[in-house]
Amino acid sequence: MMSKLRIFFLCFSLQFLPLFSEDAFFGTSETQFREKIKTIQLENGLKVVMMKRGTSPTVALYIKFLVGAVDETPEEAGTAHLLEHMLFKGTKTVGTVDYQKEEKYQTQIEVWGTELDNLQLQKRDLITRGELVPKQLESEIETLNRRLKNLIQLQDELIVKNEDSYIYEQNGEVGFNAYTSQDVTNYQIQLPNNRIEVWAKIESDRLKNPILREYYTERDVVIEERRMRTDDSGAGVLREKFFSLAFENHPYRKPVIGYSTGLPFLKIDETKAFFKKHYTPDRMVISIVGQFDMEETESIIRKYFSDLKPGKPRSEYKVEEKSFPGEKRFKVKHPSSNQMMMGWLKPPYPHKDNSSFDVLSSILTSGTGSRLYKRLVLEEKLVLSIGAANGYPGERYQNYFVFFIKPNEGVSSEKIEAIIWEELNRIQKNGIPKEELEKVKNQMVSDFIKTLDENGTIADLLSYYQLLYGDWAGLFKQYQAIMNTTSGDIQSLVPKYLTNDQVVIGVLEDVRKK
Repeated sequence: MMSKLRIFFLCFSLQFLPLFSEDAFFGTSETQFREKIKTIQLENGLKVVMMKRGTSPTVALYIKFLVGAVDETPEEAGTAHLLEHMLFKGTKTVGTVDYQKEEKYQTQIEVWGTELDNLQLQKRDLITRGELVPKQLESEIETLNRRLKNLIQLQDELIVKNEDSYIYEQNGEVGFNAYTSQDVTNYQIQLPNNRIEVWAKIESDRLKNPILREYYTERDVVIEERRMRTDDSGAGVLREKFFSLAFENHPYRKPVIGYSTGLPFLKIDETKAFFKKHYTPDRMVISIVGQFDMEETESIIRKYFSDLKPGKPRSEYKVEEKSFPGEKRFKVKHPSSNQMMMGWLKPPYPHKDNSSFDVLSSILTSGTGSRLYKRLVLEEKLVLSIGAANGYPGERYQNYFVFFIKPNEGVSSEKIEAIIWEELNRIQKNGIPKEELEKVKNQMVSDFIKTLDENGTIADLLSYYQLLYGDWAGLFKQYQAIMNTTSGDIQSLVPKYLTNDQVVIGVLEDVRKK
């Protein structure tokens, strides 16, 4: 959240207040910002935040859905991310030479692909139990494999790959992309402001008529992505193990990309059902930022998105993470450099303590003058790097304050850990001197001003806060809370959260070293 805030506030300060005192800035910024923004809500629940700014005849267009890995069951793990990939595969009119001809192949691929998945699961279960795999089952799997490959080849002749990208390129796109997190799924692009209707037509069609073509091919792509980014990455392995242990009940324990054992069996019908359940206008925010006509744009939005059907009401999670007293500690071995994670469960935004953790993070690890960087990296030379993250791995629910550490060769994790405890206890006992606290806050403001002005960043922020917290102006409240944080607020974090009977510590050891 803080990285997003830093980017945003430069954009604002450069446009509105090139010279300002801190009091004047925070006293007037939200009011001035509101003068540039219009929000609307369609009858189906879709919210739109529009901001007119700048002089370039371009716009950033962001669509966010309140769906991420946190919304999956364990068996669905990886579905939100896979679905993000699949929604770039086109519709009944985009991505196909002739969908009437293609449809028969798509239907057969879905039927036989699902059957093949079921047979492969039977085979895996037999092997797991130590039983022989019948020759008939092996033969059926081989037959279906050949059939599926043949159908995919036939369908490929009717597919126009990446046609949406090509259309956008012809219309001057920049940054056509998407991402999935624990909390949200985001689709983004920047276009000339006379191409908004092109965007609305493509994106509404993507939501109304998606065809999950190339499903099995793309599923293999995601499996390979997981192998490279997690299984073959020491940091990925450590992070996945950390959160699987840190969260005992809450779905934040699942990795966004899913599990290597589950990804090969994600069913296309279940992925369709996931789309239908979660990609609904009442869980959707569009943000548009740049130089454009608001009335004309609102008319376009209503024309193309009003007929999206709202979803069924859903209750919040009944399960809340509960941290039982007692440290959690583990080690993993991997052929990569030694690493370490250390974290504590904490409340999410807008809880007051969340903002205090943002300031604590900067005090401890932001910049060469921060306490832990100065001591562990510069003075005692125990680590190559140390950083902190607040609100990890997501911000909708309880989350973790985490240190990420790369020890120097031959340095024990116990020695590093002892110094971290020492610095935390020192803060609890002595607090933060006024000069140091003001310096950190001023540095945060300075970081905002050093960041480049960019419509996309603002659109990302507006849609993020509107979707997660119901009001884009929450970003002002968050930053104001940060600036109001006192030494006492930070001191109170240590006995309340940062104790040795609430800590989770993970160490990755390099198995290549003897």
